[in-house]
Amino acid sequence: MNSETTPNPTLFRVSIIDYLNAAPLNYGFKHGLGPGRFQLKFQVPSACSDSLRNGGADAGLISSIECLRIPGIKIVPGLCIASPRKVRSVVILSKVPPEFIQTLALDASSRSSAVLAQIILREKYGAQPAVLEMPPNIETMLEAHDAALMIGNKAMMANRQGLVTLDLAEEWNACTGLPAVFALWAIKEDAPKLDISGGASSIFHQSFELGKNNIENIIDIACREIGWTKQEIREYLTENLSFELGKAEMDSLSLFFEKAAKLGFAPENRGLEFV
Repeated sequence: MNSETTPNPTLFRVSIIDYLNAAPLNYGFKHGLGPGRFQLKFQVPSACSDSLRNGGADAGLISSIECLRIPGIKIVPGLCIASPRKVRSVVILSKVPPEFIQTLALDASSRSSAVLAQIILREKYGAQPAVLEMPPNIETMLEAHDAALMIGNKAMMANRQGLVTLDLAEEWNACTGLPAVFALWAIKEDAPKLDISGGASSIFHQSFELGKNNIENIIDIACREIGWTKQEIREYLTENLSFELGKAEMDSLSLFFEKAAKLGFAPENRGLEFV
């Protein structure tokens, strides 16, 4: 997960999330798109954001909340990781009903989901739990906490028996009627120029097109790694997730940013600047 190719200062450095929910977006980069042009860094979402912030990457698939926190970035238009209703891989797993959650362990890999979880608990359930970031291990997280936020592959594989499950995309949609938007491609304003027809953003769209065209390969690999059936993985990638940043997703981001800034999870609510 934290490995990377041999550093080369002449390459365009791309930090990518190696979760199943990002597999269609990452596919081209991981399978030879633009040979000799890119240095790939495989990181969890929080580390992707940190790499972009501290200059360790030129572009990254970052948590959406980080668009308000990282200066000097532009967003690739038209692409995201979102969920129209139920996502299944971003969940609060709780030993108690949500209104009684007093302590919440946050998956340290998460940024947007951590904010979204606290907004939902506060606004829908009237709960304002004390929070603590922890490694994503459900047993350890719940030893001393009422509930745990888990994301990505670990959330998909977590044992949920006897626990109350809150699917954050489902909860957000129930409150707003909008999809939940978890991640966006971002490029540093001072990133090296890519001499590519269609501009820098076109290479990210090419990667996604290759992912869509090789969805069955992605499904086969995921079945071996996660343990879900092919049908479950297919439904996850094609029904639970969406990857196109359209009007509904932009409306959702605007509302999410407004709430996050109001509650102090971001320094200010500013509009997105696109590549």
